[in-house]
Amino acid sequence: MALKATLDSYLDRYWHSLPGNLRGCFWMLLAAFSFIVVQTFTKALGGRIPTAEIAFFRAAIGSAAVIPFVVSRRFGAFKTPNLPFHLGRGLFGAAAIFLMVYAVVHMPIADATVIGFTRMMFLIVLAVLFLGEKANWRRWLATLAGFGGVLLMLRPGDATFQMAALSALGAAFCFAAAHTCIKKCTQRKDHPMTVQTWYAVSATVLMVVPAVMVWVSPTWDEWLILLGMGLMSGVAQTCTAYAYGAGDATFVAPFDYTRLIWAALVGWFLFTEPLGIMTLAGASVIIGANVYIAQRQRAENKAAKKAKES
Repeated sequence: MALKATLDSYLDRYWHSLPGNLRGCFWMLLAAFSFIVVQTFTKALGGRIPTAEIAFFRAAIGSAAVIPFVVSRRFGAFKTPNLPFHLGRGLFGAAAIFLMVYAVVHMPIADATVIGFTRMMFLIVLAVLFLGEKANWRRWLATLAGFGGVLLMLRPGDATFQMAALSALGAAFCFAAAHTCIKKCTQRKDHPMTVQTWYAVSATVLMVVPAVMVWVSPTWDEWLILLGMGLMSGVAQTCTAYAYGAGDATFVAPFDYTRLIWAALVGWFLFTEPLGIMTLAGASVIIGANVYIAQRQRAENKAAKKAKES
């Protein structure tokens, strides 16, 4: 026991001695891998389980993590002056999960992953419109370039693919809208777990009726996959939170794009989905635009910090 305690203490000291950005990088890499595991489980279920049912389980199982917090606070976690924004976050979050599940089931995982990266560009537009943030011409140009990358991927094809691609794009917008609601809540001093509690409850409740309407009883194997999907979704969200808590957002965020590597490998080896030329072209433009936006934000933050100190 003494040896274990000593080893744990050493590892803890070593971990926290590492630069924050390095720790953030580790957490984001783990989050990116976890998200693709979730998408893999989703696609495996999509052949028999309806989209609405998969989306419900993804939200409901992941939401179980907030139960201890709610109980410990004696339901005080629900106290908030920002109810409309919490409900908005739940609505957009539920829509995002549903649309992304549909996209992953009906198109290559790598394609859905790349289109999902446009959430950063949607967030810029929404932040300017609803949060009063400012964006210079460089950021707008990078945003337009990123959407140009989407157009490369939304090439003429069969109707099913086009609907799935538009679904992935809609999911990216809804993720950005949900994040905008989160910013509104945190700006008004809501506790982070209050934000998560309201999301867990509202998103799950919103998806109950659609799931019941198309319900298909899962087999024992499917129950295990559903449980794994929900748990890994919680792991992915937790790792993301740790990543942004440990390092600078503009440094950590680009490592999320390693999702594409895992998505391509999973698609190729498990679902026989080779990467197309247009997917690679669109991914290059979208990821390049997002990385440029992140680097510009980092430079602006440094300049603002220096100006404040002088």
